[in-house]
Amino acid sequence: MKNILSLILIGTGFCSSTSWGLECPTPPIVKVSTALVTRTSSRPKPPSPTGLSLLQTALLQAALDRNGFGVGLIDGQAGSRTTLALRDYARSRGLSEPNARTELLSESEPATVIHALTNDDLTRVGTAPGDWVEAEKVTSMACGSLDEVLSERFHVSRHFLQRLNPALTNWPAVTAGTEITVPNTRPSSWSVPASRLEVDCSEYRIRAFGATNDLIASFPCSIARKLHKVPVGDLTLVAFAPNPNYTFDPENFPESARAQEIGRKIIIPPGPRNPVGVYWLSLSAPGFGMHGTPHPETIGRRESHGCFRLTNWDITTLASMVEAGTPVRVMNVPAEDTQ
Repeated sequence: MKNILSLILIGTGFCSSTSWGLECPTPPIVKVSTALVTRTSSRPKPPSPTGLSLLQTALLQAALDRNGFGVGLIDGQAGSRTTLALRDYARSRGLSEPNARTELLSESEPATVIHALTNDDLTRVGTAPGDWVEAEKVTSMACGSLDEVLSERFHVSRHFLQRLNPALTNWPAVTAGTEITVPNTRPSSWSVPASRLEVDCSEYRIRAFGATNDLIASFPCSIARKLHKVPVGDLTLVAFAPNPNYTFDPENFPESARAQEIGRKIIIPPGPRNPVGVYWLSLSAPGFGMHGTPHPETIGRRESHGCFRLTNWDITTLASMVEAGTPVRVMNVPAEDTQ
């Protein structure tokens, strides 16, 4: 059974209250960036699928997504995340990559569907200030625009969403009932449980395996910028925190003038633009976990302070596949460099 905690996250650790009567350990002090997101540009670069148009590539990406092999944002670009997702899908089916691609492109499900906008879609638009003090004043770290809300819901880049809907030139004026074209993506939960996970730090992917050791899903992730901070080895999942708060503690950032100016702890409310996204999975290595991100475009890089970041939709799917005690092996950490 999952240990689902109602948490306030401190740094990248966890602490505080529980609605299930569980004891929660005193959080370690783990530094994270004083900016709400840290971005670098390092990712694996395997050969990309060739010979596909932008729309064909988007069709392939949507099919991979539906089958549990995440590509990050569906954008029609055949980059490394798509290549590695296709490679994992082929492995899971015992196919060559060309045959796997043909199978996915010939699926009977459509690549896109029509979605009628709801009032719920519209009310999800809000704000997510970049400054810590301003962030504590909002009730939710929300998406700042309708196309951003839909980007999260349908796993699609905002640019490609606009290409799918060229007639929508004024997104703020769109009303409920308006029909838009969106990628046909997977639901947030997954029916097949995972018996173990592998975090491949050389390819920036988390792979889920079933009871017979078969590969059933995989998702792109980000790892620690400084490789010696990656929690290498055999771990387990400990606890689950949907929609977590986040606590900024200036004592963790003595080098930051802004942190010292603030001079107090700040609780950042939940939401898709919270610094740890919409879900937190605690690992048995104290202070480390798997979590979402407010910036899905940064997934597949070395940018964190030790935790493993996924898109909000991928961490939600992953959380539905696992439980407390699920083994996690962190492997293939490259040699440290000067990054």
